[in-house]
Amino acid sequence: MNEGSTTNLTTDVEIKGTIKFDKVMNIEGKFEGELVTNDGELIVGKTGAIKANVKVKNATIEGRLDGNIVAAEKVVLKQKAQLLGDLQARTLVIEEGVVFVGKCNVNPDGAKIEKQSFSKPKKEEKEIEV
Repeated sequence: MNEGSTTNLTTDVEIKGTIKFDKVMNIEGKFEGELVTNDGELIVGKTGAIKANVKVKNATIEGRLDGNIVAAEKVVLKQKAQLLGDLQARTLVIEEGVVFVGKCNVNPDGAKIEKQSFSKPKKEEKEIEV
């Protein structure tokens, strides 16, 4: 990762609003609002706390994210990450110790999913002579 292409929000920063970015956004502070990028990557550090809807190419979460995340490619939930919201991505990596409360849609090939119908199990009846 090239340091010159990373925007850092340090632990003493609190921002509300919409942030649009193109490269790498590293958040260690607090953010509330909306994070949007087509080609960028979001990193929520261990001290990062975000309350937002997020649309990114890739995301790595180590801190807390309250909100929905849509990633065009990959989401990585690190060991002590907390995600409270829905997630949609092509690839998902979840380490042990993650808290994730929400719906998850991971579809690596973008394939259409056909609903499968399951038939009810047949009851078997046997006569037992006593």
